[in-house]
Amino acid sequence: MALSTHAKGYLITLSGVMIMTPDTLLIRLAAVDPFTLAATRGLLGGIVVLGLSLLWYRGAVTAQFRGLGHWALGAALLQSLGLVMFVVAVEYTSVANVLIFFATTPLIAAVMAWGFLGERVAPVTWAAIAVVLAGIVVVASGSLGSVHIFGDFLALLDAVALAGFYVIIRRHKDVDLVPAMGLGLLFAVVLTLPFSDFSDIRPIQWLWIGLGGGIVVPFALILLTLGPRYLAAPEVAMLALLETVIGPFWVWLALGEEPGTRSLIGGAIIVLALLIHAIIRLRGIRRPVRA
Repeated sequence: MALSTHAKGYLITLSGVMIMTPDTLLIRLAAVDPFTLAATRGLLGGIVVLGLSLLWYRGAVTAQFRGLGHWALGAALLQSLGLVMFVVAVEYTSVANVLIFFATTPLIAAVMAWGFLGERVAPVTWAAIAVVLAGIVVVASGSLGSVHIFGDFLALLDAVALAGFYVIIRRHKDVDLVPAMGLGLLFAVVLTLPFSDFSDIRPIQWLWIGLGGGIVVPFALILLTLGPRYLAAPEVAMLALLETVIGPFWVWLALGEEPGTRSLIGGAIIVLALLIHAIIRLRGIRRPVRA
């Protein structure tokens, strides 16, 4: 039986989220300095994404790149900055904190779309933003006076960079941005290679790096770029929350890393606010319009 467009988008997006959930665990297991890790992940991921683009578009791949426009370079740069900040943030703070801040990306994107594209922000979204800000304060308060606050700050900047990337996608939603995503991964190599050191990486570390950079990152990002085309934004936001919940669980199960009381409280506030917001927005989208 053929899947509906909605079911196809749901399965593609869910698959992308689930593939991404062990990513932070692989970063922890690699135990490599963040710049070296970002460079290797960007190189492997970029090669895979661009290689798949060549196979998919074949002779039309040149035209596909030309059709991206100069704005696609900005999207690629934002994605590369997001990749680097994500890896560095995991180095300096807990996985739970990184993924909690990462979960705020849809709301940040809504504010940026309002500021740059003139899109209306619903009152329920403003209310969710206020609650999420309170949750962020709770999470960050547990890091005050420690190096974790730097990691929290980078995680928030990562969310801002990716929100900008999604706003560009929204502005050019009819264009396939998978090739631009491959460029963004390679840009991360350019940014981090001068600060990288590959001399002391052991074979087991290369295994974790290869799994993360060569499989998890490229395939998850491709699915998360394609799937949301067929879903309403609130549905995408709800599915993305799975990573915030499952990602720290894998790290706790494998390495025993506990997020801390304030991270749990603040994270619960943020996740509940995002979940309720997504449900309300989705109900509004599906409510039939009366003549």
